[in-house]
Amino acid sequence: MRASSGQPAEDIAAGARGTERLGEMSTRPSFEPPAHVDLEGAPARGNGLMGTMLRGVTGALVAGLLVLAVTLTGVQFWGLGNGGVGPGWLIVCGHWVSALVALFLQVRADRGRTPASALQALGAALLVLASLAYWWWL
Repeated sequence: MRASSGQPAEDIAAGARGTERLGEMSTRPSFEPPAHVDLEGAPARGNGLMGTMLRGVTGALVAGLLVLAVTLTGVQFWGLGNGGVGPGWLIVCGHWVSALVALFLQVRADRGRTPASALQALGAALLVLASLAYWWWL
């Protein structure tokens, strides 16, 4: 704020010290971490090491399934372009459906810090493992 803005110098000095009046907006940066809230707006519990590791492992599994779905799509088009069959559209679509559902569960798990979020992360991991078992080993 400038002194020529029509405010007394005391108000400007008070704003610079961080004692703004209620309702005024500060232009100073805040160095406090944001308060985390869950999906309902309630304060979330802290991140535990196990929760962070769980979300990291399940996120890596989901990302791997997405990469596999993209790769299978490319192989399908490459096979069709070379006069072959490729893996088949049923297999490609099955990978995409399971990858997108697992991604949805993983995003929901990453945004919350509740026991339901842990179950969503576990559900995403089980979906990835079930999809791999079904399409690649059975």
